[in-house]
Amino acid sequence: MVGGQAIRDVTTFVSAYLVLSLPPFLVLNRELSAEVVDLALLATVGTVALFLLAVLFVISDGVGKYTRFLGTVTDGFSVVVDLSFVLAAVSWWLVPETALAVRPGVELGVVLAAIITCQVPMLFFLSMMTVLGHAQK
Repeated sequence: MVGGQAIRDVTTFVSAYLVLSLPPFLVLNRELSAEVVDLALLATVGTVALFLLAVLFVISDGVGKYTRFLGTVTDGFSVVVDLSFVLAAVSWWLVPETALAVRPGVELGVVLAAIITCQVPMLFFLSMMTVLGHAQK
């Protein structure tokens, strides 16, 4: 059974990530939101989102530690952890905008590779905090 603290930590983590990534992306890509979304794409994205949410509950030890780092900046390490989270969240809209400004006509694969690369530091810290959380039990 998932405890109240784990639910609060996962909710905080997901909410902060979505606030930093989704509104700017939708504003910058109004033409995408105006088009009709393919039902298969919507179902795939929904399934992946539910899977990722379930995984966050499984690794709630790491998510709890991560949200504590997001809430209180105490030292240089917490600043690095916070910056990795912000980089991961804003990369969804910042990378495409920067890529198009620097080099119009950039390939989608290059942009997606850059976005995935921006997720790596956050995932690394989240994984390490999860391992530490399990080791302390």
